[in-house]
This record gives sequence, structure tokens and C-alpha cells, in this order.
Amino acid sequence: MHKAIAFLVFLYVGLSSAFTQLDPPELRCLDVKANGDVELTWIIPADPGGVFDAYQVYYSTSLAGPYNLVGTVAVYAQNTFTHVGSNAAVQSVYYYVVTRSDAPGYLYSSPSDTLATILVNAANPLNGTAPLTWNELHTPSLATSQDYEIFYEYPATVWNFAGSTTSLSFIDTIDICNDLINFRVEQDDASGCSSVSAVDGDIYQNLIPPDIPQLDSVSVDDVSQNAALGWQSSEAGDTEGYIIYQFIGGVWTPIDTVWGIGTTYYENTTSDADTQSESYCIAAIDSCGVTSPLTPGHSTILLGGALDICADEITLNWTHYTGFNTGVDHYEVMVSENSGAYSLVETLDDTISTTVFNGLNDASTYCFFIIAESGDGITSSSNFICFTINKPATPSYIYIRTASVNNDEDIEIRWEVDETVQVDGYELQRSTSFGGPWTALDYQLYNGSSEFTYTDQNVNADKQDYFYQLAVIDSCGNEAMYSNMARTILLTADPYDNLTNELLWNDYEGWPSGVDQYWISRTTDGVADPFPLTIVAGFLGWYNDDLTSLIYTQGNFSYRLMAIESFGNPYGYTDTVWSNGVSLQQIPRLFIPNAFAPNGVNQIFIPFGVFIDHESYSLIIFNELGEEMFSTNDFFEGWDGTNDGAPAPPGVYNYILKLVLPGGVVFEKMSHVTLIR
Repeated sequence: MHKAIAFLVFLYVGLSSAFTQLDPPELRCLDVKANGDVELTWIIPADPGGVFDAYQVYYSTSLAGPYNLVGTVAVYAQNTFTHVGSNAAVQSVYYYVVTRSDAPGYLYSSPSDTLATILVNAANPLNGTAPLTWNELHTPSLATSQDYEIFYEYPATVWNFAGSTTSLSFIDTIDICNDLINFRVEQDDASGCSSVSAVDGDIYQNLIPPDIPQLDSVSVDDVSQNAALGWQSSEAGDTEGYIIYQFIGGVWTPIDTVWGIGTTYYENTTSDADTQSESYCIAAIDSCGVTSPLTPGHSTILLGGALDICADEITLNWTHYTGFNTGVDHYEVMVSENSGAYSLVETLDDTISTTVFNGLNDASTYCFFIIAESGDGITSSSNFICFTINKPATPSYIYIRTASVNNDEDIEIRWEVDETVQVDGYELQRSTSFGGPWTALDYQLYNGSSEFTYTDQNVNADKQDYFYQLAVIDSCGNEAMYSNMARTILLTADPYDNLTNELLWNDYEGWPSGVDQYWISRTTDGVADPFPLTIVAGFLGWYNDDLTSLIYTQGNFSYRLMAIESFGNPYGYTDTVWSNGVSLQQIPRLFIPNAFAPNGVNQIFIPFGVFIDHESYSLIIFNELGEEMFSTNDFFEGWDGTNDGAPAPPGVYNYILKLVLPGGVVFEKMSHVTLIR
């Protein structure tokens, strides 16, 4: 009986394994062939029992069915099937696959996912684009599906990648002049197969004009004086060149075409930009002959001017530049003297179109041009104009020897001139900054003398350094030439807690050979040092005065500085100049102990201080009963803890300390000190 039961169990298990229903294959890709046939690709299901019989492929033209059996694949390892006659080139069709197991009456798996062939629709709105739309392979998308990739066929049989997307639409920009273009969509699967759509296309034309190039500026070439245009390349990849337009007779007239998308410069060799303002614009032209709209027009700057030799000036005027996207931010006036490098004369607001250039050098030739600069840094240059200067005779030299601060804090200026050339006179000018403005101080008529002196009393030499120069006034009453510029020395001083005074000064300026040395003089509490405090090199501008040896003075210090000229002056001088005088007070500092021990380390109670007025000092010590224990007016005398020669008992003692601070302020401190035994 037990054997019979065991046999039945064995039989049941064997039959159950033999009749196991297999999973359907995983249908992953549908590839529509050029003739409308469809190749299906799937992933083979597991068959551990070896009961596979066939794959059955079902087909419908509607997702809802009905579905018809269109193929049977009896090879287990085969994972593709081509449905001939599917007609998927003109419509989207649907497939699923089931697995049939070999058993009495057969066992069938559930259907695989139903996939739809991708049908792409290529519209043609006749605007130079191809809007494409298509259906999904499966809704929702298979987890293993990748992005959609779009390809176009041009020329025939050559497929080119157009782009990729995750959506069901794509707009391709046409850059082919006029031809048939087909499109298809592909979607790769993680398993390695690809779903390919049917092909759709139309005859498309490139009707989109290239992007408008950006005309940066129109300038006048500095050599040829022709108008020269500079622009940025069109961003359209099919740009073939650029058409140059000039505004002639009230009409934008094409005057030339330059080829190459990378060409960004053009010079009009028939230009008259040195005598008139000219206006230009450009347009891009693509490979299909389609042109972009015109850029905004740009107009060159026309520079003119006039020389007034007796006014010693050149008046410049120019037309405004037009065309910058951000407008003109400012104008720069550039000048070159005697064919030298151009330098900036001044920068003017965009509303200004005239200026006066003066300070002309005799026998020099000056050339000018104007630069207009936009708010975003683009520039345009004008034509250039030149003037040659022939002025009244001027001396061979005029030289300021010294500008020195005297003891009254006035400034004495000495100068020398070439007396062999007669002029109207010499004007002494002063400024508080290197570049001016300059104020006239004194006027000396020509009298045949070569040396002059002037004392400038309207100054604050202890607060400000000053600049001096001389102007030669010629027979026109003009400033014909200038001397060297002399700058006085401004000395400043600051006290610091680290027992130093810091001295700072500016360089003396005006000597051709420069400064050799600076001598520093010091006065302490009204007593001048007999020798210079120190001598420093002419290239230095500071000195820290160490006061550690002067801490017992009252801390009143004054300084002056003398500069000594280096050898090599072309006029043969070795001069000296003085700075202003400066005074300062070191802050008194007092340190008072709060305890002392006559038998210990700190045996005497004595305040310690620096820069104290010793003459006003007093210290009185009292016991707790108010009895005076000790008193002194000697800053260097302290209390040794005795009273009438006998040791005072330990305890707390009161004291009163008095002294006079700078400015006459009386300082008084009442406190206590502990006597320890």
C-alpha cells in the first residue's frame, strides 16, 4: 500500500513538471522595413523543462483587435520574426507573441506586451522647417526603451543624424535648398535591438534666412582713410557670405559681396570717409541665396578742426557716431606728436562733439583722431587730421631750482631762465595736485635777468604739499612753454605706543638728478639736537624714531627734513630744500603696582611712567587712620614700607598721586596699595 502511494506521488510530480506553462517572450523591438514588412525582436523565455513547442506571432491593424496569427516560430533559440506584407509603411500596426508548450492539447502562455510600429508623420508648413510627430512603441514606454533618435535621408540612401528627444515630436530646420527629404525615428532598447519607424518625407525648401550678423562698427582705416567694416559671423551654419550696403542718395545700395562665413572685415576702397561721414550696413547670404534682413546702419565719424597759433590751440569738431546697439558711451580724443605713438588726450561724454587742444610745441606736427566707444566696449575710429605748429620764439630752458619751506612755513621758489631770448614774461603757477588745475601766483616781466625768487605765503605747508611750474608768456600773450614741475615736501609724524614716532613724507620732485639723501632734524622738549637725527637714502619716504632712550622726557618732539640733490644736474647745481616742521606729543603712560613686599621681589612701591612731566609730580601715602606715612615730589623716589625708619605693619595703604598732563590737565588718582610682609 505504501509503495502504491509513493508511485502516485512520483507520477503526479512528473506530469506537473511536463505540463508547466512557459512565460511569453519579452517583445522589445519592431523594425519597419522599407517595403512595409516588420521584423519583431524578443527576449527568449526560460524553459528549464524543455517543453517549448513554438512562438506564435499575432497581428492587428487596431490596438483593440481582432488579432490574427501571422507566424509560428518553432525554433526555441530564434528571437526574431519578419512579418511580410504588414503594410506598416502607411499605418501603425500591432503585435504580441505567445509561447506554446508541448503537452496534450498544448499549453499557451499569456500574451507578451503589445507593441505598435512607429509611424512618423513629416509635415511641411513651407516655412523652412519639418515638424515631425509619431506614436509610442508602447504605452507607457518600456522601462528598457531609450530616447528617440531622428534621422533624415539626404542625399538618397544616406541617412544623417538630426537629433534626439524623449518626446513624441521634433522640429528639424531645413538647410537644403530644394529637394526631397525623408525622415525616420529609431528607438534603441537596452537588450541591443532597435525599433525603426516607417519613412515619411516631402520636398522641402530652405526658406529661413540666415541669422542677422552683428555689425560691430564702421571705422576709418588709419592708413588708407577708407571706411572699414567689422562684424561678427552669422550664427547660421549655411551662411556663405555677406552683402555690403552703403547709404547712397537716400537708398541702401549694395556695393560689394564678400564670401566665407568667417569673413568679418571689409574695406571700401572707393570710400571718401576722410571728407564725409558715410553710412553702411550688411546682410548675410546663405548657400541657397537667401539673405538676412539688413543690420542697423552705422555712420562713420568725420573729424575736422582749425589751428589758432596765437591762441596756442587747435579746435576739433566731429560728427556723432550712430549704429551701436547700446549707443555711444563716450568719445576719446587721441593725439600723436611728430609721428609718435597715439595717446589719450581726454574722454568726453557722448553728447559732446567738440574740444580744444592746447599746449602746442613749436615745430611739432600733431595728428588727431576720435574713438567712439559703446556701452559694451566696441569702438569706432574717425579719420585723422594733422597740423604743423610754427610759434613765436621761446627760451632754450626755464628751470625751477628749488621749492623749499622756510621757518615761517612759507614756501620759497627759485628759478632760472634763458635770458637771451626776449619774451613777454614768466608766470609762476601753483597746484595742489600733479595734473592741475594750476593757479597763477606771480608774473615777472622780462628784464634780461636770469634768476628769480618768489615767496608763497598763502599756503598751509604743514597740511598740504604743493606743485609749482613756470609758464613762458610769448608775444601773443600765450603760455608758450613750461618749466619742470617742483613739488614741496610734506612731512607728517604720528606717535605710537611702542615708543616710536613714525615720520612719513613724499618725495621732493623737480630735480633732474633726483634726491641723494634726506637729513632729519629733531627737537626734544624745545631743545634742538646739535646734529641730524639720521640720514636716509633719497628713495625712502619714512623713518621710525626709536624713543626708548627718551622715555623720561616730557614727550614733546618736533622734526624737519632737508633733501639734498644728487650730483648730475645738467645746470650744474646741487641744491637743498626743507620740508615743513611737524610737532607731536607722545602720550604719557603711567603704571602703578597694587602691592609690594619689602622683603620680597618688589621691595619698593613706586609708580613707573614714560613721557611724564616730573616737575609736577607728587605722591602721598596714608595709613587707614589717615595719617601720612610717606610723601615725595621726586618721580624716581618710592616708598620702602617704613614710617620714620621703622617698618610699617602689613596692610592696605591709601595714596594720592598727582601730575600735570600735556595741555595743562591735572591728573589725580586716589587708590590703595597692599603692603605684604
